[in-house]
Amino acid sequence: MKKCPFCKDGLLERKIIKETYKYKGHALEVEQPGEWCNVCDEGILNGADLKATEKLKNDFQSQVDGLLTSEEIRIIRKKLKLTQKQAAELCGGTPNAFNSYERGEATPIPSTSHLLRLLNNHPLLLNELMSVEQQT
Repeated sequence: MKKCPFCKDGLLERKIIKETYKYKGHALEVEQPGEWCNVCDEGILNGADLKATEKLKNDFQSQVDGLLTSEEIRIIRKKLKLTQKQAAELCGGTPNAFNSYERGEATPIPSTSHLLRLLNNHPLLLNELMSVEQQT
């Protein structure tokens, strides 16, 4: 085991701990993998450790901000029978960005979330928007 670079006394142990993630006054408990000190409780997280809780944290931020979660975005896009490319063009983004929203790797920008919510509630508006898109 490695010595803790923070307190210099403890040893780092790879394990999963319950950690509270705070955002805008709200809290979410996540199971965070990492190397944790057995003395000072500080941790070192690698890329895979961060990735393990990324979707949970991004979806939590979206909920707090009143935006759609990754799963809600995917469900609405499929309900509207849009590919990620079509949805991205409609929302003014790139297919890669839309893919990131659906995988929970990024939170959607408010305009994307609002447009999808509007289209989910009023799917007939999609035809009108698509015809405008084709004219440009």
